[in-house]
Amino acid sequence: MSENIMAVKLFDDGAAAFLKGDFKASIKLFSQALKHDRKFALVYSSRGAAYLKTKNVKSAISDLARAIKLDPNYSRAYYLRGLAYEKAGDVARAYRDFDRTIEIDPDLSAAYRSRDSVLDKNNDDREEIEDLEMADHLAALRVALFSAEKRAA
Repeated sequence: MSENIMAVKLFDDGAAAFLKGDFKASIKLFSQALKHDRKFALVYSSRGAAYLKTKNVKSAISDLARAIKLDPNYSRAYYLRGLAYEKAGDVARAYRDFDRTIEIDPDLSAAYRSRDSVLDKNNDDREEIEDLEMADHLAALRVALFSAEKRAA
């Protein structure tokens, strides 16, 4: 996280615009934040997500690659870049990014589903079944943990 107060404020404003669905405004605010801190990986990832929402896949991939360069273990950036590659039709790179996401964060069930989607395009049934089983397992685990927390409360 950045220690530059202005970068953080602009990031927060950009995130608020993103949550409201104003992706163009969020891109502008994230870009301004980067003028104050060029090493703020979260801003690159967030702007990449906004670019993805506006169907600017090339810019999304570029920003997400920058976030990964700044933080090589940033699972969310790999996941988002995988989605961008998938939209671009680059199934091999999408698969690699979803695979890397799972290596870093094996509890991110969305990555298993996305990797399954890419595998489906390549017709690899064995790995597809394993990914669906893992995604279902993680979902069931979250439900069980939530239920246990409710009972303890």
